[in-house]
Amino acid sequence: MGRQMKVIAVGLPLFAKRLAKSLGNFDKSNSYTWLNTYYSKIDKLKARFLIPRAECIISINGSIETSKVFDLALNRKIPLIMIWVGTDVITATAAFKSGKYRKDYIENAVHFCEVNWIQDELKAIGINADIVNFASFDKKFQLMNPISQKFTVLTYIPNQRSEFYGPNLFLNVARSFPEINFIIAGTKAEEYQPLPENVKALGWVEDMDSLYADVHLCVRIPEHDGLSTFILESLARGKDVIYKYPFDYCLQAGNEMEFKSVLQSRYSLFLNGLWDSNRSGAEFIANEFNSTQILGELKKRIIEITKRD
Repeated sequence: MGRQMKVIAVGLPLFAKRLAKSLGNFDKSNSYTWLNTYYSKIDKLKARFLIPRAECIISINGSIETSKVFDLALNRKIPLIMIWVGTDVITATAAFKSGKYRKDYIENAVHFCEVNWIQDELKAIGINADIVNFASFDKKFQLMNPISQKFTVLTYIPNQRSEFYGPNLFLNVARSFPEINFIIAGTKAEEYQPLPENVKALGWVEDMDSLYADVHLCVRIPEHDGLSTFILESLARGKDVIYKYPFDYCLQAGNEMEFKSVLQSRYSLFLNGLWDSNRSGAEFIANEFNSTQILGELKKRIIEITKRD
């Protein structure tokens, strides 16, 4: 049995922490550590000592602008994997167009992304990225029709940069369908006053399972997106999903008019007693996004990159 491989996850704290934990649970033979190099002074200090001793660095967030963490890895020839997730591509595209970017990051890092539209955007700035996912779902959900007698639509809009995630579009559609319930998770009602009577804004929700249980359809139409965890979680629970981008077992709508049209069609099924859970979507997540598939592939890629046995 070979020496334990040390892998460090950095980048967006929520996702990097989750990935390190998931990989650690999946692969007990190697070491996976998360460092919050964005916001923790202690972790920034730890990075100086731990990164030079690691076999691989994974960043959940790509960048072609100077990063002390990336320099620390690449200067010591430690393999660096950048997993591009969405907004980072917009930032990188602006840096590329302005000429203020690091060519060595493009050439010397290994680049992954989750979906083909991000892959295409990266290709336009000279980055060849393989599609490799990192979010895995093993929990099985019982697919049941929601308790609510009213058709209910859910979206998630975070507190930061909330306007980026299409709240006005969502509220406009809600006003056009007063007979449907609309729910916003992530931001509070005061962000949108006055709210239409058929809209609730709940702020941060601890128990998303209970919320999902009363929802028929989930929607996400932001200005730009990678593969949203909200979309994957909604599919895993057998929900109808309206998404800005073409994705398996989702209904596509890129603007307000398309959203209204798709919503009307699903609502008509509900009124006629024909609405059912998105069983194909739930099966797709169970088969393609379980830890064996997702984390197994990621571990294989790490081993190939580090040239470990």
